[in-house]
Amino acid sequence: MSFIIGILLAFTQLLFGLSASPNQEEEEYPLSDKLKEISGLELLNDSTLIAFNDGGNKSEVYLLSLEGEILKEVNILDTKNRDWEDIAIDDEFVYIGDIGNNQNKRDNLAILKIRISDILEKEEVRVEKIEFQYKEQKSFPPDDASLFYDAEGMAVHNDSIWIFTKDRSSPFQGLSLVYKLPVTPGNYKVSASHRITIGKDGWWKDGVTAADFFKGQFYLLTYNRYIVYDYADGTFSKSSEFTFEGMTQRESIVVFNEETIFVADEQNPIVGDVRLYKIPSK
Repeated sequence: MSFIIGILLAFTQLLFGLSASPNQEEEEYPLSDKLKEISGLELLNDSTLIAFNDGGNKSEVYLLSLEGEILKEVNILDTKNRDWEDIAIDDEFVYIGDIGNNQNKRDNLAILKIRISDILEKEEVRVEKIEFQYKEQKSFPPDDASLFYDAEGMAVHNDSIWIFTKDRSSPFQGLSLVYKLPVTPGNYKVSASHRITIGKDGWWKDGVTAADFFKGQFYLLTYNRYIVYDYADGTFSKSSEFTFEGMTQRESIVVFNEETIFVADEQNPIVGDVRLYKIPSK
C-alpha cells in the first residue's frame, strides 16, 4: 500500500507542479526510523508527544520531545497492532484506535484504553478494550459504492470517542461518516451521527487520515491539507482550511495550542523521509 501511495503522490506532484518541501514558516524535525510508519500523534503533556506506527508493527508507543526525539518506548501487553491509525486523549486516559480497515473486511475493530500515569511510569502497560462494529455495515466487505468503513481519524470530546471514516467508495463520493462511542469498555454497535462531505477528488486527496479536537473545533487531516470544523448544537460547519505547499503521506495531527499544530508524515520512497512538522496555526 505504501508503494502505491508513493506513486500516486509523485504523480500528483508532477501533474499539479507541487513541491514536497514544507512552507518556509514551518519548522521540521527528522524522526527516527523506528517511527517510519507513524500513524498516531497526540500531546501527552506540555513538553511530550506520544506516537505509534500503524498496522503490522510492534504493539508499542513512543514518547517524544517536541522536536521529535524519542524519550521512551512503552510496550502494550496482550494486544496486536492489527491496524492502529489514530490516538486521542482525555484527562486520565490515552485511546489507541485499532480502526484501520482498508478493505472494509474487519469485524474486530477496537479502541485500546490506557492510563496516562501507567504510560509515564512503566515500561509495559495493559489495556482495556472498547470493541465495536458499524451498525450500517451488513457485508464484509460491502459493494464498491459503500466502502465507507475504513477509519484513520479519531478524537475525544464530551466523554465520547469520535471516529471519522475514510471514504474508499467507487465511484468516489467524498464522505466521512462520524461515529461516537462511549469511553467505557464494552462491545458496541454504533450508527453514524453525521455525514461530512470532504471533497470529491479521490481518497488520496480527500480521505481523512487523522483528527484532533481543540477548543470547540475538530481538525481533520488529509494528505494535502487540514480542515477545521466548528461543532455546536449538534452540527458541523466548516470554519477554515489550510492547504500545504506540498503533498506527502501525512498521517498524524495534533493541535498544540492556538498558535501551533504538529503534523507527521510517514516515510515514503518517492516523497521523502519520515518527519515531524511544527506549523503555525492559520
